[in-house]
Amino acid sequence: MARNSYTETTRKGFGKRLTDSIGAAVIGGLMFIAAFPALWWNEGRAIGEYRALKEGAGAVVHVAAAPVGAGNEGKLVHVSALVEGAPELVDDDLDVSVDGLALRRVVEMYQWQETRDSKERKTLGGGSETVTEYKYETEWNDDPIDSSDFRYSDEHANPTEWPLSSATFEAEKTTVGAFVLSDATRAAVGEWRDLDAAKALRFPDAYEQFRGIGSGRLFSGADPEVPEVGDMRIRYEYQPEETFSIVARQDGETLDTYTASNGRSVLLVEPGEMAAAAMFDGAQKRNTMITWAVRAGGMIAMWIGLAMVFAPISRVLDILPMLGTIGSWGIGLVTGLISLVLSVLTIAVSWVFYRPVLGVTLILAVLAAFLWLRGRKPAPPSMPPAMMPPPPPPPL
Repeated sequence: MARNSYTETTRKGFGKRLTDSIGAAVIGGLMFIAAFPALWWNEGRAIGEYRALKEGAGAVVHVAAAPVGAGNEGKLVHVSALVEGAPELVDDDLDVSVDGLALRRVVEMYQWQETRDSKERKTLGGGSETVTEYKYETEWNDDPIDSSDFRYSDEHANPTEWPLSSATFEAEKTTVGAFVLSDATRAAVGEWRDLDAAKALRFPDAYEQFRGIGSGRLFSGADPEVPEVGDMRIRYEYQPEETFSIVARQDGETLDTYTASNGRSVLLVEPGEMAAAAMFDGAQKRNTMITWAVRAGGMIAMWIGLAMVFAPISRVLDILPMLGTIGSWGIGLVTGLISLVLSVLTIAVSWVFYRPVLGVTLILAVLAAFLWLRGRKPAPPSMPPAMMPPPPPPPL
């Protein structure tokens, strides 16, 4: 029986660790430099998206799903109606069919999966000792897992050939009322749901090794409750015909991406019936969330990159492990503060470029506050009153 857990210990000397840290410092320097244009780009993207959505919110026109109004040609329109697909979706390999927007056959195999957990411990003299634990567990996965990359692959080999693979079948034509959806609009529509047995026509005997196990699923193996490596199972998902709200450009009978005056694209899709104003409000909120996420990611990338640049210093200090640990914490704290300041400064300068009025106003406000605080000189401390001379001594 194959072992499912292995432990290895590797050691690295001071010279090797120092050389590795120097190489990492080069990569860190590139990360640090790349963070600046990324933060700058993000501010431009956020402002451009905000203006495009604001323009779209003021230009959108609500229309009925049918008939197509020729007077709205080229305009940004809003429609809420049932999205339908045609013709019927069919998987010819297994003769499964359903009405919907798309059908997906998901083929999974029971396979070995390797996980690695490494813990490094510093040793006296600047070296290190790394203990790595390799664990092997079995799981269902719809992607082939290449076991040749495993550390212990001989006892944990996965099959390399699949008799059947996953596949997706999309409706040839997707419509909402009298409108046809473009490829971009179609890609934004639809939600995947499990296809139950009642909606599937039948599972034929095209693949004799598969058998039904309920809920519209097929299984290949001895026991579906106790699967073995190499066993396979098949399930289906589909995108049902449902009501969606769409904001897009009317191009003849097609709903396609709208281009705002600043060149940015506007295409909004939400499930169910939703007013255009609510859709634009939700898009603005998503834009804000993305902006803050990229800001945080840029600052963290700058922090990690800068810390990697100074990592060789901590490697030298690792000659005494405790000193190296203190050095690493210190470098992390200092580089974190520097990255925060530089990130905020980059964003502020980009605002001067993208939002001149607001950016200059903020900078002037900060400068005025600094000058005001600097000009507030503390009042000199009051001198204590002069002491009265002591009374003359009494006459003798």
